[in-house]
Amino acid sequence: MGLLNRLFYKNRKFYDDDFDWNNYTTDSYERRVKGDIETKHLAKAKQEDLSFDASTGKVSVRSGTLHENHQLILEAIGWLKPKSVHEVGCGGGDHVAHASKLYPEIRVTGSDRAEGQLDLAKRRHPELGDKLGLQDITMPFSTQWPQAELIYSQAVLMHIHTAVSHFVGLSNMTRMASQYVLLMENYQCHNFVSDIKALWEGGHLPWESLNIHRFDGSTGARAILLSKDKLNLPLLNSDADIREGLEVSQRRLKRSGEDSARGTFGY
Repeated sequence: MGLLNRLFYKNRKFYDDDFDWNNYTTDSYERRVKGDIETKHLAKAKQEDLSFDASTGKVSVRSGTLHENHQLILEAIGWLKPKSVHEVGCGGGDHVAHASKLYPEIRVTGSDRAEGQLDLAKRRHPELGDKLGLQDITMPFSTQWPQAELIYSQAVLMHIHTAVSHFVGLSNMTRMASQYVLLMENYQCHNFVSDIKALWEGGHLPWESLNIHRFDGSTGARAILLSKDKLNLPLLNSDADIREGLEVSQRRLKRSGEDSARGTFGY
């Protein structure tokens, strides 16, 4: 994507959402990984670089640091101890690769909606092999999709703003998960807590019980954790709870309200 096209793209109403994923993959995403993340954090660690302390719930890195969102995901996996984990929207595959190395006893898989993203993940982590697959979480649910005890996303649903697609994605993630759903997202891009409650009250989530928790990583990141059982974690009653202390973006909050208003729940 050329400079003029990038400037025009950034002025679009739906910049940074579910449009033009091919350009986001081949240009913006790979450039950001190499330019922004790898220059500051460890993005491709070896197995011996990572360790998890069950007594503190903290992941340690032998040399360098992980991005705080990445660290939270690995710490949540270690704390929950699921037998299987699946990432929706795995991008460059770093989370899947690190989780596989840190927790070899856990079955870890990942998916993405774009072939280009999967090609990038396999170039970055050739060892992932058959752990990755093509999946669009906004499609009608497929019985061919992988099932896992924990399903999570990192910066995926925050980009989805077409029609009711993010509602579909949330519902599908709970259908894939036998116990937990972890959302590591920008919490102003959608009204995640109220939207999840509306889906639950409208009968769109298949679980018999639902608890909405806040999970905090050891380096400052926060996430929404859905669980069938009540956990020893703070409960989220509103979006204000997960947004507390964040710098307010009126543009994102306005769009969140527009997205939520498109939902029709139950019967």
